[in-house]
Amino acid sequence: MKLTQKTKYRIYFWLAYFLFEIHASVVYLHESFKQFSWQKAVHLSAISECTFLITEIPASYIVLSIIDGKIKILKNKALRVFAVIVTVIFFVSLYRVLSHDLIFPFCYSFPEETTRFSLGGIFVAMMNIVFAIAIALGFEKFIQQNETQKRLMEISKEKTDTELKLLKTQINPHFLFNTLNNIYGLSLKKSDETPTIILKLAKIMRYNIFDSAKNKVYLQQELENIQDFIDIQKIRHKQVKVEFNLSVDDELQEISPLILLQFVENAFKHGASESRFNSFITINLELKNKVLIYSIENSKEEHPEKESTKIGLKNIKRQLDLLYPKHSLEINDSNNLYSVSLKILFD
Repeated sequence: MKLTQKTKYRIYFWLAYFLFEIHASVVYLHESFKQFSWQKAVHLSAISECTFLITEIPASYIVLSIIDGKIKILKNKALRVFAVIVTVIFFVSLYRVLSHDLIFPFCYSFPEETTRFSLGGIFVAMMNIVFAIAIALGFEKFIQQNETQKRLMEISKEKTDTELKLLKTQINPHFLFNTLNNIYGLSLKKSDETPTIILKLAKIMRYNIFDSAKNKVYLQQELENIQDFIDIQKIRHKQVKVEFNLSVDDELQEISPLILLQFVENAFKHGASESRFNSFITINLELKNKVLIYSIENSKEEHPEKESTKIGLKNIKRQLDLLYPKHSLEINDSNNLYSVSLKILFD
């Protein structure tokens, strides 16, 4: 049977405690009983401390169960305090019986000088039992806290992953329908561009469905997807002049999929496509020494910002906050120009 990590930690703890107690017992025996050699003192200490663990381990876990409320019949604090006191008294008494009636006559080979329940003997037993309970409780609480922290981190990660998946599904669904309409129009004209556009749309859909499910993709893949998106949009928005400038020193740099595309989509949907004259979109991307600088400028008509634009930006900002704490995002919105500047520091 495979031991759990928690069980292994407990075994290590009690082994360390056992060795500590042996050391203390060896010092006591060698000082109190001069006739014992160091070797015999170690041997007798190992036997006696192993025996005393019979009282210390159960006492510790019974008290822990009482404190944690695992014993259902102990419904209030007063009963639990009483149960702890009774538990300590019982195991202190058992400790004294083992020490007086077993360890001294059979292990040390001579009777104990004091009575079974002498005040001195009870005090020593009390100190050992309470000490064992105290450090065992501290250790168990430490394990519980670590497990709780680990669960919280797992829950947080699951929540973040779920939220990111939800955010990614909020990318403009009209793109597919608009592109299909454009392809339909090209097919009616028997345009030579139709097969190329169909292939690009297939690539985009494959990327959005399969690759976007991954936590990270290569930057090169993300840039190819953006280029395909731009090529398709140019068919619909022929009046828009698009520049896409790249300077990348590591195309295998990993990045969250679709995080960059959304800014381009936003530039087409809410900016340049609505501009009637001199419409343009300029995209600059530079990656150097793990620092990505990404900027987009697009022309726009002078009108209030649409609510859908605000929702889209909130979506992007939330993704960036979750994925890249080391980032900065600047947005400038003037009468006829909209610009976005994003900087990401990759670890």
